[in-house]
Amino acid sequence: MNNEIEIKLLAAPHCASALFEQLCHYSVLQTEIKPLTSIYFDTSDRQLMRWGMGLRIRSGDGADVQTLKTDGVVVGGLHQRPEYNSLVPTKQPQLALFNQIEWPQDADLAQIEQQLVPLFSTVFDRQTWLLDLANDTLVEVAFDQGWLIANTEREAICEIELELVKGDVTQLFELASDIAEIDGLRLANISKAKRGYRLAAGHREALKHLLPVKLSDAPHGAECLTRIFSTALGHWQYHEQLFLDNPQLEALEQVSMGVQMLVQACKMFSELDLVACPWLSELRWLRQQFSWLNQAHSLSRLTAERGVLIKKLPQQRSLLKSLQQQQNALPQVEQIHQLMHSPRYCRLMLKITRWLYLAEWQNSPTVQALDIRQVAQQLLATSWTHLRNSDLALPEVDADVYIKQATKLRRNLLVGICVGELFDESSRQEFRLPWMDILSGIEELSLYKPLRALFDDLEPELQQTIEKWVSRKEQSLLDALTFSRQQALQQTVYW
Repeated sequence: MNNEIEIKLLAAPHCASALFEQLCHYSVLQTEIKPLTSIYFDTSDRQLMRWGMGLRIRSGDGADVQTLKTDGVVVGGLHQRPEYNSLVPTKQPQLALFNQIEWPQDADLAQIEQQLVPLFSTVFDRQTWLLDLANDTLVEVAFDQGWLIANTEREAICEIELELVKGDVTQLFELASDIAEIDGLRLANISKAKRGYRLAAGHREALKHLLPVKLSDAPHGAECLTRIFSTALGHWQYHEQLFLDNPQLEALEQVSMGVQMLVQACKMFSELDLVACPWLSELRWLRQQFSWLNQAHSLSRLTAERGVLIKKLPQQRSLLKSLQQQQNALPQVEQIHQLMHSPRYCRLMLKITRWLYLAEWQNSPTVQALDIRQVAQQLLATSWTHLRNSDLALPEVDADVYIKQATKLRRNLLVGICVGELFDESSRQEFRLPWMDILSGIEELSLYKPLRALFDDLEPELQQTIEKWVSRKEQSLLDALTFSRQQALQQTVYW
């Protein structure tokens, strides 16, 4: 059995020459180029997948090797997964040869073997370099370029894999950090196999919303912190891939939510001296890169279906054109693509991955003695006090105040996402619901900001007409928000 530790970077074909040049600065023990073909197998009902296993036969160098990978861990772009290999005489799996694996008790290997069918294949050229690094460390760097093929569908493969052959894992990260300077790379938390299974299934991943992190069954406080940080990073990366596959504003909004959750977690736990997050300032930089999303959301709704929301306003076509101009002034898909493939973005993701994987803060006596429930109560109580002392608790709140308080309210709700699962679910949901309604109402209020931004360029009569229309819409929302706010402020805390 091998326990692979790899860092995967998705690349563009033009990155190859930059990679070759970068590797010239290292001690290369050997290099080779070879074509590889792999066929991935499972039963029609995906029994191996349900067991957390992936099975392939890879052909290259005149030999066929079957590989079974079992459940592992993916942190950012670092993949750690047990791997079992054996030679096979033909391109047909023989499960009995995996004699080191503890199969489920009810597993009928002979029957499963008969039911195995090819799901998809990979065909690519692999160029490898074996590097001799400090601390008696060997790392194999592979550049793979080719295709994933499933039925009539195909998807390009172009990626860099850094595998720790032996030695110090920190050297693996140092090498990855150097390679991340190449423009056009992106840290990947998805393997070729997972991409292939998705391609074979013929469906796209669905949007996900943040749910409270499961902490109640964690064995200790350090694990709780790991789950919170990992959940935020995973949410970010999942929707990053979703956006790049199908550029939709909703996916990018969830990327931003993952980043915001990670910032909130860092802030909370660093202020309690439980962790130190040396990359927090960089993460705040990234959060700022998505600060335009609220405006984009409003403009998207106002311009949808040729401006159906403003169809009753005079000069609707002219207004729609002005709103579309605002929309076009915001970052476009290509700019977001460049951001997600920039060295700064890649290095940040790599820093967070390294921090989470090494988890040196887990060795702190304070963290080891952590009573997570007590900490959660403290965090929730502090957040609640801030909210009750904010402008949202004033007797009268206008639209501008609501909109300015949206960020504070969103951060408050993220505290509950991080640690709220430790407490009664029904009480938690009852407490959060009116505040979530308020946040939704604030987003509705924000819808009209782009219209107000046009006022200075409008004729006085048209400006007055739109002002009346907007004020009428806002007042209806303000009445509903006042009711929800009164309910929210009277809630009994759930912690």
